Amino acid sequence: MNNFRHYIDSIRQGESYFSFERKSNIIAYMLAAIHFITCIIFALIPLITLAVINGCLGVFYVIIIRNLIKQHKYTASLYISLLEVLVISFFETFCLGITSGFILYSISMISAIFYFTFVMDHFKKKDIIPLIFSLFCVASYCVSYWLMQVIEPVYSLEGTRWPNILHIFNALVTFAFLIIFSFLFIWEIKSSQGKLDSQNKQLHEMAHKDPLTHLMNRRNMNQILQQEMTQLKSTGRRFSLILGDIDDFKKVNDTYGHDAGDYVLVTVSEIISNSIREGDAVCRWGGEEILILVHDPLNSAANAAERIRKNIAEHPFNYEGQDIKVTMTFGVCESIPGYRIEDLVQRADEHLYTGKKSGKNIVVFHTSANTNENYD
Repeated sequence: MNNFRHYIDSIRQGESYFSFERKSNIIAYMLAAIHFITCIIFALIPLITLAVINGCLGVFYVIIIRNLIKQHKYTASLYISLLEVLVISFFETFCLGITSGFILYSISMISAIFYFTFVMDHFKKKDIIPLIFSLFCVASYCVSYWLMQVIEPVYSLEGTRWPNILHIFNALVTFAFLIIFSFLFIWEIKSSQGKLDSQNKQLHEMAHKDPLTHLMNRRNMNQILQQEMTQLKSTGRRFSLILGDIDDFKKVNDTYGHDAGDYVLVTVSEIISNSIREGDAVCRWGGEEILILVHDPLNSAANAAERIRKNIAEHPFNYEGQDIKVTMTFGVCESIPGYRIEDLVQRADEHLYTGKKSGKNIVVFHTSANTNENYD
């Protein structure tokens, strides 16, 4: 029961379970079934000529139209089917009169042509074709109606219940097609919207995230830093920057290969992402450098950097059976009113450089005008 509900919900959301070919085949089978049922009704009346015609048309859909669909000749199958419905609607109205209800088929075909021109990409004039066909359907309806006012039907069913039966059957078929094509139209729109949302999400990720680590890219981080600097000026809200660099990363690439280097970079990024709080930000600043923005004063930010450093140093990096020793050096600085973003990043980079010269795998931060402190 839950699976069925999930299936229905998925359909409502526009998730397509059927290819266009399969949907076309289903519609072809439906048209064939309508002709076969009509054939049986005419055989019961009896109107043998009309029964034979509808039986042949049912076979025509099963064999010819399905073969066209199988060959992906969708345009030909569409035009032939629409033309057949209009012709048989006009012909059977001419034979049996307005009360038989066959004239209603010309109405249901309007929704069909709008649906198919919407989903078939190679239609160049998607607005003109359904409009012209719709006008043609209206003309067919009006001509049939007017013709039946001035001439008598070929076959008279007056005094029998067959006109009512035929009218009810044809009305139900018409409503069924209107409902089906309207539903398919909504389905396709939702499916298209879902694909568009997915593409927009991918584009957004490409524009804002690093493709390898899935961290923010430098451009996105610069926008966030600019916002933080604006808040610093207006509210005095301080923040700190942590700039980290993977130690001896070139040696990792040279020794184990660039794929191993990518593995190390991705794993380090995951460790850092899992070590920061919600609301803080982390980005791949460039190469093996990672920049972290934390909404903490300097000492708290330095503690956070030390925690991240330990997590990385203690993490078992194993790539294709090879153990890789990975450490990271960090430089930390606190935001200073009046400083530019570039100045703050430069200060963090200077502390990082000091850490590299001091033996690596260390956190260096500035506490006074002339003093550097570090964790080791």
